[in-house]
Amino acid sequence: MFNHLSNIKKLKRNFSLIDAIRVLVSIRKKATKIKTSKNPPFFLRKKTKDHETFGEIFFDNIYNIDLPIQPKTIIDAGANVGLASRFFKMKYPDSSIVLIEIDADNLQMINKNMEDCSGITVLNNGLYNTNTYFKIYDPYNATNSFVVEESNETDYDIKSVTIDQVLKDQKWDQIDILKIDIEGAEKKLFESNYESWLPKVKVVMVETHDRMVPKCSITVMKALDHFEFGLYTTTDGGTLIYYHKDLLNT
Repeated sequence: MFNHLSNIKKLKRNFSLIDAIRVLVSIRKKATKIKTSKNPPFFLRKKTKDHETFGEIFFDNIYNIDLPIQPKTIIDAGANVGLASRFFKMKYPDSSIVLIEIDADNLQMINKNMEDCSGITVLNNGLYNTNTYFKIYDPYNATNSFVVEESNETDYDIKSVTIDQVLKDQKWDQIDILKIDIEGAEKKLFESNYESWLPKVKVVMVETHDRMVPKCSITVMKALDHFEFGLYTTTDGGTLIYYHKDLLNT
C-alpha cells in the first residue's frame, strides 16, 4: 500500500492525481498503451526495456530538474522510444526537440510516441564527433543498449550526425538541453571536435558508460571543465547534470 502511495506521489510530478493512478495501474499490468486525460497515449512494447525506461523517466524523474531557464532547443541523443522527449514536451511544451536514434525498431516507436507532438525532428543516425559510417550491435540484447562501431561506406547500417550539423540544419544559435545516452559513444563526442558547439550548450544531461568504453567519464568531464561547466547534480540512475557557469548562480 505504501509503495503504491509513494509511486503515485512520484508520478504526480508529471501527471494529475487521476492520471497518476491510471499510469501506475497500466505500468503494473505491463500495458502497451498508456492513456491519460491530458496527454496523447504512451506506447510501450512487451519483452523489452520500455517499461523500465518509462519508470526511470516518470517515476524516478531522472530529467525532472527545476532549471533556471525555460528551454526552447533540446537534443535528445540516444532517444530510444521517445519517452525522454515526451517528458521534455510535457514540461516545456514550446520547445523544439531533435531526437537522434540508431535502431530502426526504436525509431518506429518514436514515431508513435511523438506523433501528436509539434516541433519535433527525428534522425536515424548515430551522434558522433565526425562524419562516418556505423554498424549497429545489441551486445546485451536489451533494446535500450545498442552500440555502434565505425565501418565504411560499402558495409554500414547508418551514418553519423554531428552536433554542428544539427545546429546548422535547425538554424539554432544555442542548445538549451543536450541529453546524451549513447552507450559509450560519448567518449568520442567529447574527445575532439567539440570546441565549436560545446560553448553553445546551456545544460548537459549525460549518462556515461565506463563499463562499456573505458575513460568515458573523465573524457566528458575534461571537456566540460574546459568550457566552464559545473556539475549541478546526479540522479539515482547515474545521469550527470551539468550547468554552464552562467547558470550555476542563477
